[in-house]
Amino acid sequence: MTNCSPLSRDDADPSPLPEIPAQLRAVLNGIPALVGYWDNELRNRLANDAYCEWFGFEPQQLNGLHVRDVIGDVAFETTRPLIERVLAGEAQQFDRTLVDSEGESRHTHVTYTPDARDGAVQGYFVVITDITERVLADRRRQRDMDRYRALARSVPGVFVLLFDAELRYLIAEGQELETFGYRREELEGQRIQDVLKGDLASELEPRYRAALAGREVSWSRQIGHRTYRLKAGPVYSDDDGAAAGMVVAVDVTERLQQQQVWQALHELATEVARNAAPEAISERVAAIVRDLFNVDSAAVVRFTGASSAEIVAMAPTLPPTLSRRQIFAPTDESATVRVAVTGKPALVVYRPEGGPAAEQMRAGGFQSAAAAPIRVRGGLWGAVSLTSKSRTGVTEAMMERLAQFAELVEIAIGNTEARTDLEQQATTDALSGLPNRRSLERHLAEQIALAGSRGTYLSAIVLDIDHFKRINDTHGHLMGDVVLAEVAARLRTVARTKEIVARFGGEEFVWLLPETDGAEALLAAERARKAIASEPFGEVGYLTISAGVCEQRDAEAGSLLDCADRALYEAKNGGRNRTSRYGHPTAAAREQAPGATDSREAQTTRGA
Repeated sequence: MTNCSPLSRDDADPSPLPEIPAQLRAVLNGIPALVGYWDNELRNRLANDAYCEWFGFEPQQLNGLHVRDVIGDVAFETTRPLIERVLAGEAQQFDRTLVDSEGESRHTHVTYTPDARDGAVQGYFVVITDITERVLADRRRQRDMDRYRALARSVPGVFVLLFDAELRYLIAEGQELETFGYRREELEGQRIQDVLKGDLASELEPRYRAALAGREVSWSRQIGHRTYRLKAGPVYSDDDGAAAGMVVAVDVTERLQQQQVWQALHELATEVARNAAPEAISERVAAIVRDLFNVDSAAVVRFTGASSAEIVAMAPTLPPTLSRRQIFAPTDESATVRVAVTGKPALVVYRPEGGPAAEQMRAGGFQSAAAAPIRVRGGLWGAVSLTSKSRTGVTEAMMERLAQFAELVEIAIGNTEARTDLEQQATTDALSGLPNRRSLERHLAEQIALAGSRGTYLSAIVLDIDHFKRINDTHGHLMGDVVLAEVAARLRTVARTKEIVARFGGEEFVWLLPETDGAEALLAAERARKAIASEPFGEVGYLTISAGVCEQRDAEAGSLLDCADRALYEAKNGGRNRTSRYGHPTAAAREQAPGATDSREAQTTRGA
């Protein structure tokens, strides 16, 4: 054999090498890898069957061949630097894609180990392990991980955690991860016991173990004002069970809030259908808003003028530092004032120099607020507001949600207002503003029932304007309407809160007095008579009224109003400008106002 450099090839046939003993070949063939030995002239000295089969040689053919003849010129040139280093005594490890005898590319891990004897390298051992399946599995796993990571990055309101059998995070990705309280860099590569705060690791471990065992587990978690729905489950499995698990967390705050809003609106719609009063609807709205937004207080405010408002309802209660009636300046730093001035939603943080409205809120301990407009029939009706005792307790996002909720509340309040207006129109006399005959009859039935069940007094007064026809004939019907409205106003001033003054028809009025006996009612009728007679009615001059009084216990022979009407007839026949009590013939007091006509000389016809 011609001497040459080991990294070049001697084209002459090499000297035959002794065959590998059968016992050694059996040992080599038992190794699950390709095993070969190359001397320092790069000629093969031994190889197991797997090595021979891979490169397509019989053992006798491979024995003595130069490495270039086995792996080809291209692979040899690529491998040359590694061979030089192993012959210099440095072990080499590397991954290499090799083509087997069937022309298939395989991924391998190659080890070159120098054979050093007596201080000189005699050759090197080659161990080639087929890692194709592992590489492909790793690639599939990486592809899946890339997909998970891309999915988590792209979907709003979501984050994804991928963990292995040791509960070590492989992926921690998603837009909501930091909201949950962690960053990707803190989690990836760390075991849950080493990185999670508090008792969270102990809480999560059984759920993660269940996912690794192939089961799905779901739960919810509240983080600040956000609510997350989490699901843990297996990602991929092999013969040994689940190799990894994944947690997907979805921010369901908006969905839950929307459900709460619709539930609240359903509740309001039910109240409206039950004919709840506007005040009751407002109270329910305030309570719902406080619960929905988890703030310290919420209110419904109605604007009563360009610079005034009234707190219709507040939850939990109106604090003593806050006045129900609000007078404000356009410059006041209040969320409600901002809505009144601009008609748009507003958010404020109260400052000491924010004006009287802000000062009242600060006195109650409140530091921030948001308000949104409520519009009814196209006009600015008022506002719904929420307040917090923290400067950061109200946010822009909360203000936007409040504005959306206010738009829906407008329907409930608008319907209630419309129904109330219709009811008022149906039960109120348009001219005088007093309850009409229909409303009076309902009130009368209620008061009679209450007096009967409680055993209390009930009295009625029927009043009539003296000589009203003369007013219409002399001054016209329009002036007659003005007189009727003024008489109604004066009667309202002498009636107590629980008493009911109604227009019965024409120039006749009825006054119901709960818990009042006949003697007290007679005095009340006298107050009314004096109130009418004491001041002139413009160009019409002084007027008088006549009144009939009846106590419910005296009205056994007929209805209460019929008996009071009989007493009125007696007062008219007695000379007008006087009162008469049914069942008590004693003459009532009579006082003639300055300038009033002596009613005893007037006609005695009722209604004249």
